[in-house]
Amino acid sequence: MDNGLLRDLPVPSSEKVGWPWRQETSHLVYSHRSEWPRISIVTPSYNQGIFLEETLRSVLLQNYPNLELIVIDGGSKDESVSIIQKYASWISYWISEKDKGQSDAINKGFQRATGEIITWINSDDLLTQGALQKVAEHFLDLPGDAGLIHGGMILFKEKTELETRFTYLKPSRESYLSGIVFSQPAAFFKKKYLDHVGYLREELHYGMDYDLFMRLSLVSNFYSVSDVFALYRVHSQSKSVAQTNQFIDDWKKAFVNLCKNLNWKKELELMNRSGVFRDELDFYYPFNFECEPIIINSIEREKAIYFHLGNVLKDLYWTGRLDEASGLMKLLESNFQKKWIEEDRRLETVCRKLKIPRFVLKSIKKVKTIFKKKDTDN
Repeated sequence: MDNGLLRDLPVPSSEKVGWPWRQETSHLVYSHRSEWPRISIVTPSYNQGIFLEETLRSVLLQNYPNLELIVIDGGSKDESVSIIQKYASWISYWISEKDKGQSDAINKGFQRATGEIITWINSDDLLTQGALQKVAEHFLDLPGDAGLIHGGMILFKEKTELETRFTYLKPSRESYLSGIVFSQPAAFFKKKYLDHVGYLREELHYGMDYDLFMRLSLVSNFYSVSDVFALYRVHSQSKSVAQTNQFIDDWKKAFVNLCKNLNWKKELELMNRSGVFRDELDFYYPFNFECEPIIINSIEREKAIYFHLGNVLKDLYWTGRLDEASGLMKLLESNFQKKWIEEDRRLETVCRKLKIPRFVLKSIKKVKTIFKKKDTDN
């Protein structure tokens, strides 16, 4: 007999098939342990009723035996509240009220959460089938200083899988400090470390996840695993599509703040000389926690600033700010090892293209932009 939730949850309409509509994770995958660590999932939502039910089902139909699902709705005017009410019996806590944005909503959930392991899943994304069982197993098998694990994420549009992404750069302390090299929905972390370093910074609307993960990496160890944990929905209103150029500005602020808190004067001077850091250089908030000395002493500062500047350079190129990108490229080539650029396939490609005559490069980028827009519209 199947003791899963599928038979108890609201029955979906006939056209909704597959995961997480007609399928569930078997409860039998949990039978070999008598106790499982509590996992808290926070789902912030605002007027995402078109996607919300699928997200909730992808969490509930994990059939995880020690689950805490917290839904924080920002006072939606669409069908979101009725959907939440339909699943209220299986939700640990929910509220619908006006908030100050996504970070505020997630922080409300963090404050309520009691799990040992935690993450947030936005209301347009999904967990993969069996994800929570794998997450729990990894944390149970890893050393006690494991603060975060990150796996893979499948990008999908409507019902079509586009690609699977794992880490971009080779996982290292320096790459974790430089920007996000893994996908947020595919990351799970220990609540005790979250409580130690503090919650999301609400003034960072686009890079709040990077800022948090950067702080977590100063007090715990991260582990990359080979399982795919999440499905990321690509649609016109998602932040990474509609407002992609805003992310790097927040990343710059967070990295400047890191350098100020760790008293990295040489790195701050290099960013100042780069000419691409402006208002970001004024950003500061104090770290109200103690970093792990062993971790701090292990950081190769030169690589950390190199990785971060490389992220900025790629963004400048991708957003068409070619003059600034060329200037930053020259600074990288004159201050860092050539082999570092060659080891980063994307950065090496950008640097090679920046050496193409400018009028040719702008024409190429213009054509690509037109085709990209047509693809998004379709």
